Amino acid sequence: MSDPRPRVQNKTQFVYDYVMERIVHGSFAAGSSIGIAALAEQTGVSLIPTREALRRLESEGLVEFMFHRGVRVSELTIEQYREIMQTEAVLEGLAVGLAAPLLTDDDLQRAREVNDRMNAALLEGDFHAYNRGSLEFHGILRAPCPNRHLREMLDRGQQRVAAVRASVVGYRGSVAERLSQEHEHMLERISAGAPADEIERLMRAHREGTIAADSEGLRRSTEERR
Repeated sequence: MSDPRPRVQNKTQFVYDYVMERIVHGSFAAGSSIGIAALAEQTGVSLIPTREALRRLESEGLVEFMFHRGVRVSELTIEQYREIMQTEAVLEGLAVGLAAPLLTDDDLQRAREVNDRMNAALLEGDFHAYNRGSLEFHGILRAPCPNRHLREMLDRGQQRVAAVRASVVGYRGSVAERLSQEHEHMLERISAGAPADEIERLMRAHREGTIAADSEGLRRSTEERR
């Protein structure tokens, strides 16, 4: 196993990325504890930047400090998750609508290749790979959005969504197939030069269409942990 110790100057960012990757991958599951000293030892980073990284994750709602009991990965209620997804649907619809005219043929080809990898991951039952592909696909489509503040808000929110989905592995089947088909349709419409308001509606409906399935998966996951 490779040594995770940082070879970069920004040690706080290194620890932030280290924890975020494990939350999204599911190895740091919702409700699980994270030992600050143990994390510092694992990453080879001192306690101060380790705490700073965890405080940043706390400000984004991904972990919470427990009084005299360390840190644990946050658990969302179904209602909180729905609120996040409703907000993300509106914001991402706007961002991709703005970005669509700026997407190149190369961008669209990369997005198609990512969607193909997602389909392959689905067939293999590798939800984590599917989840990572979803993040990459949506990242490609909104990357040219000229509104930097909007992009940054979405980047933070997408990680939160991915972290929640990591805790509901295995509940998606026909839902994932439908999402891949919606990806393909969206790429076709962007490639055809569809107007921005149509792309915005497609993306918003695409995001809102996952709320019910994600909520059900979150409910089942929560019950299993009890």
